Amino acid sequence: MTFEPTGAFHEVALDDLFFSTTDSKGVIEQANQVFVEMARLDRKDLIGAPHNLIRHPDMPGGVFRLMWETIGARRAFSGYVFNLAGDGSSYWALATVSPLGKGYISVRARPIDLGIRDAVHTVYETAREAEVQAMAQGESAGRAARIGEEVILAELEKLGYPSYEAFQNAFLPRELELRFQAGVTIPTRPSATGGARALLDAGAAIEGQVRTLADALANADHLAEALDARVAKAVHSLGRLEEAVANARFVVTGNAKVEPHVAKAAPALEDQCHKVAATMQGVLDAVDQTCVQRHGLRASVSIAQLQAESVCRFAADTIDGREDLETSSAATQTLVQALENGIDSMHTSLDDDRDQARHMAAQIKATESTLKVTTLLLRKWRSLIEKSDIRHEMEALLPVLDDALAGLVDELAGLHDTAEAFAGGVVAFESAELQRSLDTILSLNTVAA
Repeated sequence: MTFEPTGAFHEVALDDLFFSTTDSKGVIEQANQVFVEMARLDRKDLIGAPHNLIRHPDMPGGVFRLMWETIGARRAFSGYVFNLAGDGSSYWALATVSPLGKGYISVRARPIDLGIRDAVHTVYETAREAEVQAMAQGESAGRAARIGEEVILAELEKLGYPSYEAFQNAFLPRELELRFQAGVTIPTRPSATGGARALLDAGAAIEGQVRTLADALANADHLAEALDARVAKAVHSLGRLEEAVANARFVVTGNAKVEPHVAKAAPALEDQCHKVAATMQGVLDAVDQTCVQRHGLRASVSIAQLQAESVCRFAADTIDGREDLETSSAATQTLVQALENGIDSMHTSLDDDRDQARHMAAQIKATESTLKVTTLLLRKWRSLIEKSDIRHEMEALLPVLDDALAGLVDELAGLHDTAEAFAGGVVAFESAELQRSLDTILSLNTVAA
């Protein structure tokens, strides 16, 4: 079954989510009614069909190559997808694809950030053009997709994203923020009773708890920028200190015959500055990795949010009679299983984030300890200089040394405080309460099964 684009366009409703599950080869096994409506096909034409049934010819194969590489490694994938409906109209979707059992589940929503979506569209056009050209020159579709993937990654790097993972970890949390800023709320059905109502309430509780964490992480975004700024200033102060020590050593070495003890002590101080530089490199690496880890955590939280919302919306649609009762029970079990997996992945990311924050704190502490030794050595050296016959030659350099050292001490203290604040929001998150809510929804799902 194939369709031709008509140029018409339709849009996902702001408060709609649609999902589908596939086997390991991408054959559709389940779908909710929203997907059926968006695809503008009969359910019987979707179930058992390959998911690329709705692929728009303008979509580059490189995107799907990136997707299969990611989910094949049992990691979640997110992306912007331009789909083709059965009537020839087209629509954009923000898609997440996560491993589920031996297959996959995809939850999709309306893209909100039109600026990044349009930028992605331009990237896709460039990649698809390269693929079409490659196939015109005799390359296979598989080889053309590889070329498209390379183009996509190169174009994303121009936009400031060093990898596709960095890109998806940036846009997905932003999309979720904009989604709720646009007024999307979790549905309620206060007059409903029964299992679907209980499932809706339990799902809403989980979504609220996950969103609380998402908000805390979003509020800590400025701290990531502050960490980078603090590290940059600390490195600058270290450079000033190393330069000041090198200049001072040059003077005392030139006067080694006059003050041999002062000259002899200089190399030890310079070596100590090198040790500070080595530990500072550890701080740089730790801060970089901590920020990468935090971006990954935010993306993981966003996927859990979407999965919790999909449980709620499916339960509400079941209550409203929008979903077929014959298929809703199995679909509910699938959605709850996906939510459980999403929460588990989020907890893993939380643990990794906390471990990385502790590692960063340890690196900062090691640098502070090394700097304390440097301070002691510098004070002893200054004392020797002040009692020496070359104190006048060193008169202009000593204040520079003092200022550089004081600046580095202050920047490290600020970095220490910023790192603690950065980790604070995650440390404070109440995982036990979320687990209790998850246990509730799992017990409901077991009863329904």
